[in-house]
Order: sequence, then C-alpha cells, then structure tokens
Amino acid sequence: MSTEMVTAEQELLSLEDAAEFLCVSKSTMYRLLDQRKLTGMKAGKQWRFRKEDLLAYMQRGPAAQALAKVPMPVLDTELDFLGTELAKAGTEPAACDYPMLEDEAGRITQYLRRLVWLLHTLRGSDIHLNPIWQADGAAVQLVLRVDGALREIRRLPFVMYDALVLEWKRQAELPIEDTHHPHEGRSQFVFGEIMLSHRVATVSTIYGEKVSVRPLPTTIPTLQVLGIDDTPLVALSKRQRGLLIFAGPTGSGKATTMSAFVQEILTHGPRNIMTVVDPVEYIFMHGVTHLNLAQMTPVEGLRAVLYHDPDVVMLGELRDDPELAQQAIWTAETGHLVLTCQHASDPVELLYEMLAMGVKRALFANNLIGVVYQQLAPKLCAQCRIPATPEPDTLEKMRQAARAGGYTLPEDAVFYQQTGCPSCGGRVALHEFILFTPEVRQAFLQCASKEEFTKELRAQGLLSFFAAQVQQAVSGKISLETLQRYMPY
Repeated sequence: MSTEMVTAEQELLSLEDAAEFLCVSKSTMYRLLDQRKLTGMKAGKQWRFRKEDLLAYMQRGPAAQALAKVPMPVLDTELDFLGTELAKAGTEPAACDYPMLEDEAGRITQYLRRLVWLLHTLRGSDIHLNPIWQADGAAVQLVLRVDGALREIRRLPFVMYDALVLEWKRQAELPIEDTHHPHEGRSQFVFGEIMLSHRVATVSTIYGEKVSVRPLPTTIPTLQVLGIDDTPLVALSKRQRGLLIFAGPTGSGKATTMSAFVQEILTHGPRNIMTVVDPVEYIFMHGVTHLNLAQMTPVEGLRAVLYHDPDVVMLGELRDDPELAQQAIWTAETGHLVLTCQHASDPVELLYEMLAMGVKRALFANNLIGVVYQQLAPKLCAQCRIPATPEPDTLEKMRQAARAGGYTLPEDAVFYQQTGCPSCGGRVALHEFILFTPEVRQAFLQCASKEEFTKELRAQGLLSFFAAQVQQAVSGKISLETLQRYMPY
C-alpha cells in the first residue's frame, strides 16, 4: 500500500468520531447526510468522513461568517483566559481540549468546551452570555452561577458575540437564522469518558440574543446523597396514594429532590411509575416510563397514563392549567400517588391559589399529603466555621420572628460564620414541611383565609420556613449570614 493511500485512510473518521468532531449527535449526522448537507463515504454498512469535508461543513453559513470577523489574536487571548481559570479551578485545558479542533474553524468550539468544563469543575449551575452596553460601547458579559451566586468572570469583546451565540445554537440544533423568537434545545459535550449535557435557551433582548446554559443531570441522587434522609420524605415514600407537592422558587432544587424521592420509592420494590413532564430533566434508566409530550397536552398525557395502571405519576406545573390540576387531584382520589413540582415563594399561598383556580376544597384537602417547600443555600463549612454574634437588634427581631413561626430560640444559642478555606463550597436544601395530618386537614377545611390557616399550622407545631432555618443555623448547618437573608422584615 502506498504512503499516499495510508495517509488518506488514516484521515477518514468513523461516524462516531465525526459526530464528536462536529459536536453533534449521531442522529443529527444521519439527518445531515439525508439532507445532503454533509458529504461522506460508505464502506459496507459503515460511514467514513474526511476531515476536510467536515471542516467545509463547519465553515459554511452564518456561523462561519461570524467567526471570520473574530480576530484570531482576540480569540486566542480569551482561550488563554479560560486556560488560566481552569488552572485556578484545579484542572487544565488538556482535560477538555479536543486535539482536532486546533485550526481556526475549531477554536470557537474549543472555547465552548473550555467554558463547559470550567462550569463542571466549579460545580456551577448556569452560564449566561449577556449582550450589554457600557461606556466604551457594546460588550458581552460572561457570567457563571456557582453555589447559587452569580459571578461575572469576564467582559468579552463584542466582536466575539455573533460567533459565540451561533456556535451555541449550532451545538443545541437551534434555528440559526431566527433571532427574534425564544428557543430551547440540548447540547452535548464529550470529555473522555464523561458526557455533559446542557439545556441551551436563547431570548431576544434590546442588544441582541441572550444565551443561558444549564447543565442537565446525568445521574439521579438519593436522599442520602442530598443529605435530606433525616426528613419526613423517607416516611412519605411509603405512601400508596395522594398528592404530594414539591414547591419552591426557580433553581431551588425541587425537581432534584422529587427525583431523589422517586429513587427512595423504588427501594421499596417495583412500582409502575410514569412521568407527564416537559421538559424531562432527570431520566430514569429503569423503573420509570417518561411520556413524550410533543404531540399531546399534559392533560391528554395524564389521561393516557391512567390506562396503564400506574402506581405513581409525576407531573409538571399545575397552576398554569386548571384542568390539569383538577385531573391530578382526581388521579390521587382514584388511588394513585401523584407528585408534582410547583414554582412558589410561599407554600400556604400556593394552596390558596389552587383553590382560586376552582379546585374543590374538600377534594383537595382529602387527597393532599402535603407540601415540601424548598430553597437552596450555601453550606456552612465545618472546617473553618467560627462562632458569630448577631447585633442585639437583629437578634431580638430574629427571636420574635422565630417565635411567631413556632420555634423558641434558646438563650444560649450559638451562630456561626465561615472564614473561607479550600473545603468551602456546596449548597444545602432548606425546607418547610406542611404535612396534612387529620388536624391540619380539618383546619384547612375550616379556615377561609391563609392567615387563619397559617395560625393553625403554628398551633399544630409546624414551623414556618424562617423558624426552621433558625433551628438549622443553631445546629450549625447554615451560617448567620445565610439566615439573615431569610429574615421576614
């Protein structure tokens, strides 16, 4: 075999390698071949691709034109910056760079790979690309969310904006030409044995499209891993029927907790569990059937699953759909365990909003197991924490608010703050549980207003969210600074 033939054969990539080179899925590769947007060669049943054909595909269209406008020294500078940030985080570019993306066409993809790997290393939850206007002109604000806090890590030159937005859209298979409508899709990056998936969302702003990227979970944690196996959730996982609501603001981890709760249910034996959720965040490999809602409404999906005799049904938001809320409660009434995640800033307010939608109070109360209200807060580091003393006025307000919420602050209570060390980091789930015992159920049936019902909850010994967090602070789980954020001023 001649040297020329060996060289040509070595340059041929398999379909899997070509998909990784373009950072797309194998199904996308087949679609591109069907649409004749990509050139390949077939050897038997196997596809083979030349690198120059793949580069030619990458260099066509708006993304290539946008990249051509980026001076390579500028892109190299930003790649070097991410390399420095990776080193600070305890990793290096070699852990995430793909060797075949060293040319100009691949550098913008390399930039995204470094950014995604940095977020993964920092255990962050968001990437935001915000087009902004500043004194010297337009720029791109690069923001990461780590441990719940936003960090602006860089102001990028605006000349990179189009190339970055279009590359994110390409990765998530979003329509590149449409800049006026919001879009959402998924991207995947492979780093050796690690595959990281993300939800990519775009929305039009007055300065251009904003891009938000959030990691999608690849594993489903347990209650033990989340550190909440000492809560009522373990006992609730044995319930056979009823409606259990997981509530909290956006980004509070309620979907994670609900998925861990389902994992706990599965430890008690096989169950027929079906989800009517869009989008699906946590994908269970075994024991759970996920409906595809692309061609049906959630109400249609819920009615469909009832023909499959489910033991447990997981639902999405109810308050946007009164018909779905009614059907969910009826599903619980007919002997199923129904779980749902709801956006809320006040769990009692959530219950009365459900009534305002037309849900029958008696049917609701008789089937409601309770509400698990959750927020996330920075975890108090046990390695560097030191005692902290609040100001006298603050302490008195804290004491009064805790007492009103059902908790009496001990006179000798000690609070803590952390001074900062390499062990710091991570977040902890904070809860308020409203469990519908017979007494609480009766109070809900009788109380016309949420204020009256709240008063009855405290009389039954159920702590308010703030009172529960005062208790957590005294036990050394959260810092005084974190506690003060929840002060009901």
